[in-house]
Amino acid sequence: MNAKKKKEIRKLFGAYLKKRRIEVLQIKSVRQLSFSSNLDPSKLGKIEKGKLDIRFDTLIEIALTYKLKLKDLFNFNIEFWEKESDQ
Repeated sequence: MNAKKKKEIRKLFGAYLKKRRIEVLQIKSVRQLSFSSNLDPSKLGKIEKGKLDIRFDTLIEIALTYKLKLKDLFNFNIEFWEKESDQ
């Protein structure tokens, strides 16, 4: 998978997290969310914008922060995923 597609997935993941923060957790800002997290607001903001390539440990913190069950961690559509995974 090329770097452009990986960046697109990070953006989709970030949009998914932002939507969850606003609609499910009903938290308006990443700063407010960071108070209940081990992640600082700057890092959360970069993750929600898809600008940060995260480590596995950060992924665990994201799941806890956004109150995601493991099965819901990647519960968003990536249109080109099927084509990529078949190769």
